[in-house]
Amino acid sequence: MSPRKKPVLALGFVLLALVALSFFAPPVLERSVAAWLRYEARRSGLVLTFSEIHAPLFRPVTITDVKITGAGLDADHLEFDATRIEAGLRLAGIFGRSEKSHLLSSLRIEHAKFFIRGRALLSTGPIDWIGLDRLLPERFEIFADQLRLEQPFSFVAFQDAKISGSKGNSGLLSIGTVEMRAPFLEKRFPRVRGVTRWQDDRLSIGSLNLLEGFAIDSLVIDLTALRTGRVGTDLGVSLLGGKMRANIATERPGKTRIWEAAGTASGISLPQLANALGLTVPVQGMVHGSKFTFRGDPRDFLNATASIWMELNGFSWRERKADVIMLGANLYGHTIQLQQLFIKQRRNELTLSGESAIDTEWLNPDFRGDISASINDLGQFAELFGASPEAFAGKVAARGRMHAHERTVDGELAVTGDALKIFRLPVDSLTARIGLESGRAQVDQLELKRGEDFLRAQGRIDLAQKKSFTLSAESWCHELRDYALEFPVIGKLAGTLSAKLTGAGDENSFSSTVSGQADQFSFSAQSNWRSDAIAVNSLKLKVNANAEAELKGTLDLTDRKHLRANFS
Repeated sequence: MSPRKKPVLALGFVLLALVALSFFAPPVLERSVAAWLRYEARRSGLVLTFSEIHAPLFRPVTITDVKITGAGLDADHLEFDATRIEAGLRLAGIFGRSEKSHLLSSLRIEHAKFFIRGRALLSTGPIDWIGLDRLLPERFEIFADQLRLEQPFSFVAFQDAKISGSKGNSGLLSIGTVEMRAPFLEKRFPRVRGVTRWQDDRLSIGSLNLLEGFAIDSLVIDLTALRTGRVGTDLGVSLLGGKMRANIATERPGKTRIWEAAGTASGISLPQLANALGLTVPVQGMVHGSKFTFRGDPRDFLNATASIWMELNGFSWRERKADVIMLGANLYGHTIQLQQLFIKQRRNELTLSGESAIDTEWLNPDFRGDISASINDLGQFAELFGASPEAFAGKVAARGRMHAHERTVDGELAVTGDALKIFRLPVDSLTARIGLESGRAQVDQLELKRGEDFLRAQGRIDLAQKKSFTLSAESWCHELRDYALEFPVIGKLAGTLSAKLTGAGDENSFSSTVSGQADQFSFSAQSNWRSDAIAVNSLKLKVNANAEAELKGTLDLTDRKHLRANFS
């Protein structure tokens, strides 16, 4: 053969090969892509359908009318639809030897709809993370008509969303509407816009202005370790005059997916936050500082570890006000530890701490707690719990502890008070000692004094045996007119009064004996109280030497609207 003809012959063979490749490669590639997609869907517990696949030579692969759903009982958990998916292939990725070579040069998804309802069932198959990592494109453009994530009591929905990105160039994020609903929360964010950047398998989103004073400064989704099943997120938010940062990562080293989260927040205005979230109850104050951490499976919360610390300044909700509220708590090893709940309200301070071991018996926890209170203005402190500040006044100090274990409760509480006003009644001093031991609560001492007047009481309640209890009390009053008491027939009371009360009962009945002596009258009574009737065994009333009466009878409580009494 002539040397001049050899190049022509070689060129002819190349052209013939290209012609053959153009005829045979597209059908082979189309069948290969379809088989691979169905295989990966079955592995992941999904069902995949589509209308057709086109794979022209040296041009993007096109798949039309794609639909992906869960398999079996998991069919309603996940649903994905797209009218058209276009993927450009990289020959270097297909024939490259490196496992980190990406297969796609471009990805375009049109008219996508994506729904996730509830959480995935245990029947869901494993995900090929290495395969997903190799499918990360160099540039992408996604048009989504609707994205919706639903839980039993909440959901987040995105309407008319578009996102694009490419290496070395800025992209765009556009969302027509973001809607959130949850208990006590309903919010809608229209026309959300942002800027994106796709570089080294990291998607950065910035300049997302959701509301006035509420902007996402940066959102970074880190997919560099996707092949190991790990996805990381870094979030920075400017929130109503303050800042918030959070790092969230998830991976699946074994059968369980592990989530890690850590974040901080400071300088956040509570009134603006309540208004932004659509809360109708007025609230005041500021989140001075906050930190939180979490590691574990949210579906197995008791085996996770978590911590939270928060300080609120100038807090007020309706009529409840506090200068400082500090909360610190940890969760680890089935134990919740309340490091501190500190409430400071002007001259009042309350501190709570404790820990509780939580196991499968939620109704039988192992709990230890301590309380310490220094209340220098009881009226202001009562206002914190919704009571009228005019009805209370004075100083109170309290200290106690409690230990609950194996369905028993042990502990003690000591309370002292001076110059008090309780339910608008003046009290010079208050002393109380309450003990808890093996299911029994005992009031060792309860004493209220006002000048020479006093009220002393003791009692015991057995919480294990039909809630049985005993009590005794005695009182002395030098002048009844100081308390503005008035009764039918007798009228306004005046003069001295001494009285005694003893009683015993359980959750079904209560028997009592009461007696008293005043300047104007004396009385004694024996009665038995039940849920359906009050039996008065004896009621003696003596007004003076010539006026004395004794009654016996029953008051029927069966029909509370039509009471019936029988006395003689």
